[in-house]
Amino acid sequence: MKRALLVSVMSLFLLPLVHAQSFYARIGMGVSGGIAADYSMLYSYTNDGSTQSISAVPLRLGRGFNAIAAFGYKPSKYIGLEIGISEFIGFPNVADSVIKMPGGTSAQAKVQGNMFSLIPAIVISPGLKHVDPYARIGLIIGIHPTVNATAEYNNASINPPNEYKMIRQYYGGVAFGLNAAMGVSWIVNRLISLYAEFSFNSINYSPNYSEVIHFDKNGVDQLPTLTVKQTKTEYYHSIDPTVQIPDTNPDQALKKSVPFSNAGINFGVAFHF
Repeated sequence: MKRALLVSVMSLFLLPLVHAQSFYARIGMGVSGGIAADYSMLYSYTNDGSTQSISAVPLRLGRGFNAIAAFGYKPSKYIGLEIGISEFIGFPNVADSVIKMPGGTSAQAKVQGNMFSLIPAIVISPGLKHVDPYARIGLIIGIHPTVNATAEYNNASINPPNEYKMIRQYYGGVAFGLNAAMGVSWIVNRLISLYAEFSFNSINYSPNYSEVIHFDKNGVDQLPTLTVKQTKTEYYHSIDPTVQIPDTNPDQALKKSVPFSNAGINFGVAFHF
């Protein structure tokens, strides 16, 4: 009798949970603005003939487009567990910058970042029928971040002038951060819903390597003329500046952290099954 009563009570509490269980998949896209900046990499140079000045230009790699896909499981109508993937394509940051490059000492620089991320998260909502607000919090793991820095240099002191272009790619390592979002889901029917959300990502990236992937002079490829030391660099937390690195080995430099943190708006569609 006691066992039957216990089973009845447990069924009373678990039955709504069982019926509320569901899976869903969502896709979406969005745009974001950078909310953190690095002031040590890009500079703007001005010369009006009488005065000259150099000012720091903020580097914000979090500005860009974002494509999202996620798969989730809701053990109840109030909470969900989600695993998502995100492909971020950043807008370029442009400035006049003092950059060390073969063939020039100053250049116009353009820096742009991309990041493919894995986002495990928890979703909480009141479980309303038609318009359901929600909050999501989780980790963001950048498993394939890259940063491309393009420098163009025009030496007009000679005739004809020489024009150089170099692209250096920074890569290697994994970035870790936090992801949070607040949004609203509009339930179209039991299979489809639309959503819009305000999303926040707090994440920095410190590359392990960089490599010159393009270098030309007056449109002619000069990459084969560069040494390994000129094209490749490895980044460490500490280095010995007295060590002479041969031209056949990658150069060494101190690690730097670049900001991918951003805030933006996403929208998309979810499929429930």
